[in-house]
Amino acid sequence: MKIGVIGGHGHFTIRHLPGAEFAWAADGYDDAAHAQSAALGGTQVFSDPEKLLSEFSPDLIYVGSVYAHNGRLAEWALEQGLPVVTEKPMASDFATLERIARLTAAGPGIIAEQTMRWLPAFIRVRNIVREGLIGEPIMVQAQKSYKFGDRRPSFYRRREEFGGIIPWVAIHAIDFVFRCTGLRYEAVSAHHGNRNSPAYPEMEDFAMMTFLMKGGVPCVITADFLRPSGAGSHGDDRLRITGTEGVVEIRGDDVFLITNRGEESLILESSDLNWENVSRDMVNAALRRDESMITPEECLHVTSAALAAREAADTRHWQEIPSHLGPLNP
Repeated sequence: MKIGVIGGHGHFTIRHLPGAEFAWAADGYDDAAHAQSAALGGTQVFSDPEKLLSEFSPDLIYVGSVYAHNGRLAEWALEQGLPVVTEKPMASDFATLERIARLTAAGPGIIAEQTMRWLPAFIRVRNIVREGLIGEPIMVQAQKSYKFGDRRPSFYRRREEFGGIIPWVAIHAIDFVFRCTGLRYEAVSAHHGNRNSPAYPEMEDFAMMTFLMKGGVPCVITADFLRPSGAGSHGDDRLRITGTEGVVEIRGDDVFLITNRGEESLILESSDLNWENVSRDMVNAALRRDESMITPEECLHVTSAALAAREAADTRHWQEIPSHLGPLNP
């Protein structure tokens, strides 16, 4: 398979796809694609996506641009009739997301890099909920916390390029809550701000969201760049689902199930991602070949929830989440 890569800021999960051939194109916003390409073996780099298309003839496009521009480039690829795997967010505004939804409904698929749903802990929790071991979900809490590090790329300083902490960081938790509970998001209120990163004035370093999910289930999600530098890991991801008959939690890499029978620490065979499986799943889902752990419709719904949450935080008003974007039954 020939995969055309646009931009140099994505996680580039699909580099693990066996037998794939890659070529890069600059995205018009910086030259990070050249550095990314050189670091991965000096693959050919084109000056723009049009030359990549005409001279490399890719079977699929991967978009990993400056975050807020992913949507425009993904839309362009879909218009060429090519399936897309993209770094999240797959769009940074509802107008672009609507156009992507129309294109993918009648043509090739698009998948966002929501890799956490493949982690063994989240797969285990999804199965626990689906098997009814905690009864019906009543409320949900989740967090996504990162160290900021010494510095970030300069585009983090500008909302029009960074896009916001909710569609960049919180969207991971928005997705794994959706995946584990099987409940759609219906509405959201939120707050975000910058209290600790004055050098990045338009970047939020924290956010808190309160979602209303299907069936009236409340869900609180937090995201931040405030994890102390002395912490033992870069990220701190957590999930707690409270049900009518028990509670299931993810703390670090561990899963805990609490019921009337007591508390169990569940043993996982591994806490790591199988990157080859993740990349194969994403590509197959974009090509609409096989049943996968992710679908274009799920990615649309999660992105619309993130954009609505950012809007709620910007306006300080409760936002409805569009019901026509996403699957009816996740």
